[in-house]
Amino acid sequence: MRYPIPSKIVEITSATAVGHSIWLAPKEPWPSAPTPGQFAMVWLPRPPDGYKPEVCNTVPMSIAGWDNGKVRITIKNLGPTSKALLACQCGDWLGLTGPLGHGFSLDCQHPLLMGGGVGAPPLLYLAQTFAAQGIKPITLLGGTTENEIFHHDEFPGTVELATDDGSAGHHGRVTELLAESSPDRLYSCGPEPMLVNGLQWALRHQVAAELCLERYMACGIGLCGICSLDQDLVCQDGPVFSSERLADSREFGTLLREAGGRVRQLSD
Repeated sequence: MRYPIPSKIVEITSATAVGHSIWLAPKEPWPSAPTPGQFAMVWLPRPPDGYKPEVCNTVPMSIAGWDNGKVRITIKNLGPTSKALLACQCGDWLGLTGPLGHGFSLDCQHPLLMGGGVGAPPLLYLAQTFAAQGIKPITLLGGTTENEIFHHDEFPGTVELATDDGSAGHHGRVTELLAESSPDRLYSCGPEPMLVNGLQWALRHQVAAELCLERYMACGIGLCGICSLDQDLVCQDGPVFSSERLADSREFGTLLREAGGRVRQLSD
C-alpha cells in the first residue's frame, strides 16, 4: 500500500526502559505478509493528550512482526514524534503505509543475526521466520544496558548479549562476539558504526552479509531523495543491502543526509 491505511492499536507489549511494541490492525488488510527487513511509514494523525500538534508527523519504522494481518512495530523514544507514539493507547488509530522497500533474503541454513538498539525488532521478525522454516538462528544483540535491549527474551534459537555497562552478557561491543562465529550469512541491523564493523568482518572472513540501513526518510516512497546512498535510495533500493553492494559504497559509514537534505559526516 502506497497511502496511509487507518490502523488501530490493539495491543502494547515488550516494554523496555526506552520504548515498547505495538500491534496494529489495518482497516484495509495488506495484500500479503511483509518480508523481514521491510518497513512501514507510520503517521500520527492527532496528538495524544498533553502533546501539541507539532508532534504529528510520519516516521519510518521497521516491521517487527506479522500475525494474521496484524502488524507489529517497536518504538524507541528518539524524538518528539516517537515520544508521542509511545503515549498512544490501545484503541487509538495511526496511519500505516507499507510494506515498503526490499527485505532480507531467506536462502540460508546457518544464519547469524546481529542487532543493536532499534536494529533488534526487524531481526526478531527475521528470526521467527527462520524458526517457522525449521532453521534455528544464532542472534547477537547489543545495547548500552540490558534494559535497553529490545526483545532479547523473544528470539528463537541461541541468543548472546553484549552491553556497554556489563549488566548482561559480554561486557563490550556486540561486534566483539563475531570472533567465534562461522555462519553461512550475516544479517545485521543497527547503528551504522556497528554495521561497518560487521561488514568488515564479513569481508575478511568471506561470509555473505545483508545489512539493513537506517536513514532519515521524509516520504518512504522515493520522492524526497533524502535517504540516498550513492546512486541508490534506501527506501526503495534498500533498506537491506548486500555486502557486495556496500563494499564499494563511497557514502556508507561516511556520511548521511538529515532533514532538509543537510549532509552530515558520521564522525560529527
